[in-house]
Amino acid sequence: MQKTILALLIVMCTALQVQELQQAHKQFDKLSQDSPVGKFLMDLAQIHAEVQGPLDDLKETIEKFYENLQDSISQLDGEFQSKQAIHLKVLQNYESNQQDAQIDIAQSQDQLDNVLSRNKENIEKRLKQIQQNINDNRSNIQRDKLQRNQQRDQNVEHIHEHQQATTSIDEALSLVQGLSNGNIAFVEAPMKKTLDYIKQKVNSKEEYAPLVDALISLSGTQDTKQIKEMLNKLRNQIVDSMIQLTSDENDAQKMFDDRQKQLDSEFSEFQNQVNQATYDLASISARIDQEKEFTKQRKSDLDMYNSQIEMENNNFAAITGLYNEIRSVRLKELKIAEDAKNFAYSSQFRELLQSKLNK
Repeated sequence: MQKTILALLIVMCTALQVQELQQAHKQFDKLSQDSPVGKFLMDLAQIHAEVQGPLDDLKETIEKFYENLQDSISQLDGEFQSKQAIHLKVLQNYESNQQDAQIDIAQSQDQLDNVLSRNKENIEKRLKQIQQNINDNRSNIQRDKLQRNQQRDQNVEHIHEHQQATTSIDEALSLVQGLSNGNIAFVEAPMKKTLDYIKQKVNSKEEYAPLVDALISLSGTQDTKQIKEMLNKLRNQIVDSMIQLTSDENDAQKMFDDRQKQLDSEFSEFQNQVNQATYDLASISARIDQEKEFTKQRKSDLDMYNSQIEMENNNFAAITGLYNEIRSVRLKELKIAEDAKNFAYSSQFRELLQSKLNK
């Protein structure tokens, strides 16, 4: 009975050893097939077994390889963080330039829409008003000249009529002298004709009418004294009126001359205003052209900054993708190396090596 139990234990132990050895072979094959790193480590273990090197040396080699993989991942992370810092700095610079361009464009557009364009419109309105003032000024000059000429012609005509009336009165006074000779028939007809002429000439002056009518009624009488007095009175009134007309004409001419000087002075001032407004309009137009050119340039700059930002982000996205890909591969290799290291420290690995040496 005891022999039977012992035999069963021996069989069970042997079966367990065989099973563990099979699992070790599977682990070895798996590590060899999963990646070049696993294959490299298992090949290394195979060679080490074949040359019958110390197991501790193999473990140390695998441990060193594992640490090198960790260092390479740390180095990869460090390089990526450095590139990321450079990327962020470059991106910050591009974005700062982008914001500056956007601010410049907004301010320039506001300057164009709300300042320069309105100023130009105001100057154009002012120039139009000044031109209207010039036209009114020239029209006033022409109208005043026409009125002055008409007034002068009327005054000259009135003065001439008064001069003719004065001459006729002088003739009438000469005729009155004929009454002193008693030749009433000789004087009456010419006297009446002269008085009718005087009445015709001064008919527009109502203040003369009564006096002329009285003279006409006396023309057929012998009252030469009264006729002479009335003729002299009429003559004095006509002369005074002629003097007043001449004075009025001189005053009107002086007023006209002063008015012409004033209008000419205004015209000169309007011309100066036109010159100034024209200069201002040219200046504001040039400023608008400059501002438009500046806006156009800044929009071009903004397009460039946008392209730079897009390119920088695309480049860094590619760098990030490559980094993540490499890091993923190395993490996978690190996991395999860790599995290989753990396998190398296991009793199954020791038995596997022993089995390979016994073949």
